[in-house]
Amino acid sequence: MKKLRVRNKRIDDDLLMKKRREELDRWPTGKEVDFDEAVAYQKSLPDSKIWWKVMTKLREEGRMSVFPRAGTPVLEKMIELCQGLRESGVVLIPVTTDSYTRLGQYEKVEDILKECERTGKPLLNGFPIINQGVKKTRKLVESIDAAFSPRGAGGEIAIASGMTTSEAGMGFLGFGSYSKNMTIRELVERSQNGMRVIGWYADRGVILCKDLHGWLPSAPFPLSVNIVCLIIEAVTAAEQGQKALYPLVHCMGNMVQDLAWIRLAPRIIREYLDKFGYKDTMIIGTCPAQTPLFPVAMDLGGAFAYLTYVSMVGALSRSNAVDLRSIDEGAGVPTKDTNTVSYRAAKWIFDVVREQKIEIDVNGIDTEEKVTETEVRAILDRILDLGDGDIVDGTIKAVESGVLESPWSPNVNVKDQVLGVRDARGACRYLEFGNLPIPEEIKEFHREKVAEREKLEGRKADYHTTVKDLWSLSKGKIVGIPPYDQ
Repeated sequence: MKKLRVRNKRIDDDLLMKKRREELDRWPTGKEVDFDEAVAYQKSLPDSKIWWKVMTKLREEGRMSVFPRAGTPVLEKMIELCQGLRESGVVLIPVTTDSYTRLGQYEKVEDILKECERTGKPLLNGFPIINQGVKKTRKLVESIDAAFSPRGAGGEIAIASGMTTSEAGMGFLGFGSYSKNMTIRELVERSQNGMRVIGWYADRGVILCKDLHGWLPSAPFPLSVNIVCLIIEAVTAAEQGQKALYPLVHCMGNMVQDLAWIRLAPRIIREYLDKFGYKDTMIIGTCPAQTPLFPVAMDLGGAFAYLTYVSMVGALSRSNAVDLRSIDEGAGVPTKDTNTVSYRAAKWIFDVVREQKIEIDVNGIDTEEKVTETEVRAILDRILDLGDGDIVDGTIKAVESGVLESPWSPNVNVKDQVLGVRDARGACRYLEFGNLPIPEEIKEFHREKVAEREKLEGRKADYHTTVKDLWSLSKGKIVGIPPYDQ
């Protein structure tokens, strides 16, 4: 393996702060941010509000918390919503921002927010951190004894308000799953400032946590590409000075694979962080996630089942947090009551199942872990070869050449030459490999697994098969049901 290094060196602090000040001054409440005061405020927070410390304590004490999504625009209603989450046992509180804030449409947000506050109606699908500003958002943070995380957009306003995580990083989630025209080079350029801001705080004794999403599968697809991207996100974040990370591992519905991936992800991320020299960057836990971007059940029974499945996987893997969605999120903005009942159900699983400390020895976990690890190392080796040991330059070239990609991305700059399908037991397999540098013996393993399903169904797996598999979990099945031409 070539010498490991990272090309995007730390941004100069003076230049960074100049750029950030210019950006904040264009925001409606940006002038409320004083960087030195924000550092002092962060240092004044109790341990119960510091994300990495809460996650570490959960792990050390053998406990779990839901990490949900929740947001509503009116401050008083948001406080009420978060208090309901806390009463349900949640100690990791999200502040999900609205869609317009994520798009930077602050003037539009301001007009709608005034109407929300006048009528009390939630006319935005989240809490607009940037328009609410530091003073109001601090009221939210100070109203509940828990750690807070901005979801979607918040930047330095969220940090100055006392939230202790950041989404700043090499955002494969936004690039691969939400953007239409962004190039991988633009992603790299945009990500550096945000990552360095978190490093700037770390240099001053304030450790903000970063969750790693990777490239989310938009369909049933092996998680090897996602785990490669988790590693890239971890290494690039650590280079900019971030000190506390944890991976979200996206559950695809086959328990053998899900457990194998949860076991593999933190171990191999730790290995590559150490290889690159970032031994002081912490991995504070692992978070099984209910977030693959394909349909989930719209009926309440199915929605409860999927939520409790992911909760069960988290409990059996002894994770310290589980990323879950309310039972009605597929139908609209969740209410306080549905959030409460959803996360009480999850807490029941945590308290009853996790406490039993069940040892899992399911046939096939070791094989799935080994197969995925082989795929991850092969893709990373190729990325490092493309970049002559530089993981960032290699990533750019890998995405541009299709060495790194995921299926059904809305981004026109993704090659879209890969495809996944479920095998007879619902495990995710490659149907089309594209330019992914998967070793030939591993390709044959996937082909054999797909062939077993083809024999049972009496037809070749094709694109229509993958479409049926896309909908399978929402219909209460692990494998798509024939006929495929309807």
